[in-house]
Amino acid sequence: MARITKPLTNTEVDKAKPRAKDYTLADGQGLYLLVKTNNSKLWRFNYYGPYSEPKKRILLSFGRYPDISLAQARKQRDEYLSLLAQNIDPQTYRQNLEREEQQKQANTFLAVAEKWKAKRSLEVEPLTMEKNWLRLEKHLFPKLGKLPITEINSILLIESVKHLDKEGKSDTLHRILRLANNILNYAVNTGLLPFNYCEKVGEAYHKKPKQNNPTIRPEELPQFFTALSQSKTDFITRCLIQWQLLTMVRPAEAVSVEWTEIDWQEKLWRIPAEKMKKTKKGANEHIVPLSSQAIHLLRLLKEITSNKPYVFPHYSKSKQSMSSETANMAIKRMGYKGKLTSHGLRSIASTYLNEQLIHKDIVEACLAHAVEGDIRRVYNRSSYLEHRKPVMQQWGDYCEQCGMVIDLID
Repeated sequence: MARITKPLTNTEVDKAKPRAKDYTLADGQGLYLLVKTNNSKLWRFNYYGPYSEPKKRILLSFGRYPDISLAQARKQRDEYLSLLAQNIDPQTYRQNLEREEQQKQANTFLAVAEKWKAKRSLEVEPLTMEKNWLRLEKHLFPKLGKLPITEINSILLIESVKHLDKEGKSDTLHRILRLANNILNYAVNTGLLPFNYCEKVGEAYHKKPKQNNPTIRPEELPQFFTALSQSKTDFITRCLIQWQLLTMVRPAEAVSVEWTEIDWQEKLWRIPAEKMKKTKKGANEHIVPLSSQAIHLLRLLKEITSNKPYVFPHYSKSKQSMSSETANMAIKRMGYKGKLTSHGLRSIASTYLNEQLIHKDIVEACLAHAVEGDIRRVYNRSSYLEHRKPVMQQWGDYCEQCGMVIDLID
């Protein structure tokens, strides 16, 4: 006849006293309380492994009493007995759970994002990565950074950017969601997630149509130069605005110019590939022919900043360049908010040259745009440098005719 074990009572467990040697109090079905000589009480579960031959006993700890009550220990035992009935080894099951929990803690949204950043930084320009990372640090990491990547879902993402929707910042909102999906897709590709269930989360919010940077017509340049000359904009920033206008480069490229990149003899500015905006096809060195007006700007600035690496150095950090937003903020203060941005300066030059019937490939080369069409891009590798030299001078002459600030022109 099978031996019947009388279940323990809470009183028996609570009043069990230490003895000269460790001893046990059985509750039945493999569960017992180990009472040690130092008065600690530990729950133990004893069972036969389901696949061991010959049958092997395995001992598991459930924790310490009273941290784990009698009722909690019994509940744990019953769960493990249920696993055994399904030929699942509780020890293996618990090890798998612990391993999964460790992976969760190691692979938080922030930790995975950092791995994604290391990979993505090899594919985009540093400034782009810096801006995107700052967006994540501001809007997502404070709310989602510590959560396991496996717990990130559509509801959490939607809630995390709700404030941007209320503030009317549609573009920022959708940028953030795209970045989050890039990180989640990276987790899928590296085996951390089986699937990205948040791919369509952007559809939860209305997306405003993308607007081009506001700009002005070429014939409005005289009024612009008058406003610039009458503004309180400092001398170097005025030079920066006109340098960007004359060279037709993007704001980030304009402020990044270094004295070592200027070829005075050939009157060229050689912008390294890593400073150029990257596309799917990558980026190459961009050479800018410098008009006489652009050369004159450099000569004026050389007397002021030639002892620093950058032509347009940061005001307090001499080894860094100005912010790419410096010119934009100055243009706003001149009264052009909503009418013109620093990036819109490129559009003025493009409009003028196209209206002068300059060949579109030459105009696009001046703007460092890729050749349109995959086939043409493969076969047309020309930079049109020699064609661009007279075009850039023509543009510089037009700017001078429109009244570039007097103290910048001989």
